[in-house]
Amino acid sequence: MAFFRRSTKINVVYKNGVKDRISPSLLGTLIDSRQIDQFERSDGWAKVGLDPIRGAGGVGYDGAERRLN
Repeated sequence: MAFFRRSTKINVVYKNGVKDRISPSLLGTLIDSRQIDQFERSDGWAKVGLDPIRGAGGVGYDGAERRLN
């Protein structure tokens, strides 16, 4: 089944249940436009709106800056 083959594409499930493989650069756009229900990460499936998603906002860090430029 081609849907589960590994490559540079990301497996997604749209809100209507259709499965697809998309370019990683398109993932953020589809999440922001609320077109996908879930996508596959290396550690399993992430449900949009339920699981934490990088860059989705949240409480900012209020501690000392530890990164070096």
